[in-house]
Order: sequence, then structure tokens, then C-alpha cells
Amino acid sequence: MSNTPDTTQPDGRPFGWEHFRFAVAALLLATAVVKIFNMAQILTGGGLLGTMPRLAAVTAFEAAAAAYLIVGNRFLAWLLTLTTFATFATSTVYAMATDQSCDCFGEQLDPETMVVVDTVVLLLTGCLRPTRWRISSQTLTRHLTIVAVVGGLVAALAVWRYEVLVRHERSRLLVADLLVGKSWPLNGQMDSPLSELSSGKWMILIADQDCGHCRNMVARYFADPETHRPGERTAVFVFGGGDDRWRFQFDRVTFDLSGEALLSWPHGRPYVVNPAVFLVDNGIVVDAAEGTETDQFLGSLLSGPEQSTP
Repeated sequence: MSNTPDTTQPDGRPFGWEHFRFAVAALLLATAVVKIFNMAQILTGGGLLGTMPRLAAVTAFEAAAAAYLIVGNRFLAWLLTLTTFATFATSTVYAMATDQSCDCFGEQLDPETMVVVDTVVLLLTGCLRPTRWRISSQTLTRHLTIVAVVGGLVAALAVWRYEVLVRHERSRLLVADLLVGKSWPLNGQMDSPLSELSSGKWMILIADQDCGHCRNMVARYFADPETHRPGERTAVFVFGGGDDRWRFQFDRVTFDLSGEALLSWPHGRPYVVNPAVFLVDNGIVVDAAEGTETDQFLGSLLSGPEQSTP
């Protein structure tokens, strides 16, 4: 590596990598900002970034990469862009193949749209390869220091945002990891009939009526809607169909709910991974599973002698 100062100049084209890299940096910064502001939706959306460590790491990387594109060496920034968007495109294709959200722009853009964006960025980057570059060790160290600082600050911001969500919106975050050992939040303070959930043992299911996995789960384990374990009652919350309100019913697990029991949300509907199952004992969540883990969880609970039907 040369110790000669970086004297790289634009290659003279009216629109070249020298200009395009700032557009790519803006795109990466936008994706990082969207992830932070849509953290609750991403963490409960069942997508590729549905865990906090993964979400924080990707968000910090995007911001750090954007910083290098702005301040760094043109050729190294070009290589970084090719590598980054090739990885993004591969991840997005995987998300499409597994019917998940890629979480690139939260829930704003679907994977099909994002794979087009990633491919366009890759193609344009490939066509705009810089022709001359030179960098010194001192310059590279300075650039990497800036990148590390930006990435660290954004990671810290993401963690802070998560702590704010947990502290101020716990009642809206119906997430297994957050609720086990805590009070069940959908109680009589929200709707008087729900006061029953504060005493006794309950198996509580939450399902989206538009979710095929949810319907298959209910059909498999609750072919008889009154199936329950001895000494335990069941409650089911159903949402979806374009209605922000949730319907609920006790002691019958089915999508065809009787009655007009509806929940409305003064501060917005909760965030939940579909489907979700919570075991509640005297108002405290003692165990839970969500998403793809619910089948194995229900299988272990409802198979064998403990299963009971009226």
C-alpha cells in the first residue's frame, strides 16, 4: 500500500462513480433510518431481521457503509458497494424463496421490489467502475476510524430505540421473549371481560385470520374448538381482514367467533408474531412461543394424556 497522498480525481465523465456513490450512500442511510423508526414492526414481522442483534448489526453496517462511501477512497467504496448489494440481493432472493420479509425498508417495500432495487444498484455500480485510485495508509486509517464511529453510534441508537419501545410500549409488544415472567397486558383494564384472564391458568392464542399458518395450526390442534388441558382454559384473539379491532373468545378456539367482543386500540394496534401462544398463570406469562415455533410448542402441550376435550 502506497504512502503517497490520495490524489484521486474524478474520471471526467458527466455522471460517474464519483457522483453515483453519494446516491448509494443516501439509499443506505435511508434504509438504516427506516429500520430504526420501524423497529417494532420488523421485530414482530417474522422477517429476516426479526431479532434485535441482527437488526442492530445490519442497521449499523448500513450506516457505516454509507459513511465510507461519502468519505472513503473511490475504488474501495466501489468494491464495498458491489459486495454489499450482492449480499443484499442474495438475502432478498432467499426471503422471497422462504416467503419472508427482507426488512430492507421495514414493511414499506416488499422483497420483489427490493431485489429490483438491489439489482439496479449492482448493474449501475458495475458500469461506473472508477479508473484511477490511490490511497495512503494514513488516509485509510482515518476513513476506517470515521466508519467505526458512525457504526458504533448507530448501533447505540438502535439499542436505545429498542429500550424505549420496551419501556413505553410494552403493552403493545406481544412478543414472547419480552412477556415471559411479566403480567399479561390484555386484561380488564383494556376491556372488562378480559378481567377473567387475571386468575387461573390459561392458554392464549393470537392469530391473523389472513395467515395460512395460523389456520393450519388451529385446524390441526383444535379440530374440536373446545380442546384444552385439564385445569386450564383457552382464549383466542383473532385480527386481520382490514379491521384494526381484535375479536376474542373464551373456551372455544376457532376463527368463527361468536359474539361481538372487540378490542380497539387508543394508541395503535399491538405488534405480534403470527401465530402466537402464551401460557398464563394468575395473570403472569409463564411460557410462550411464536411464529414457526408454535407448532412444536402446541404439539408438546396437547399430545398425550394431558389433552382434554369436553
